[in-house]
Amino acid sequence: MLQDKGHRPPATLQELKCFIAKRQLVFPNSLEQVARLMLERPEIIAFESAAAIARRCSVSPTTVHRLAQHIGFRTFAELRAMVREHLRSSVTHSPDPMLISHAPAEFPLAEKLASLSRWTI
Repeated sequence: MLQDKGHRPPATLQELKCFIAKRQLVFPNSLEQVARLMLERPEIIAFESAAAIARRCSVSPTTVHRLAQHIGFRTFAELRAMVREHLRSSVTHSPDPMLISHAPAEFPLAEKLASLSRWTI
């Protein structure tokens, strides 16, 4: 855990990736499944419930909450806020086609973004 080593939680997803690359943060197997999802598909962490994320990873919802604590956040909501800020700051004038194509069907916003992308300059 980062806090055990005197570190604050990462402020950005990029900073989290650096902690992992430097081996300052290592995940047990069950947490690693959720961490991989977070790094590969941050929009899922940002917009789905802990229970839905747990189902995707075949772990318990408690494991999702433990991941947040393992990274150094007090709650899953704090982790989610960091991931949402990452997505917010990485959005440009035209939506990322990968984000749109991988958005779950239950997010009608993805369709709206797809139609808007045709009109961006």
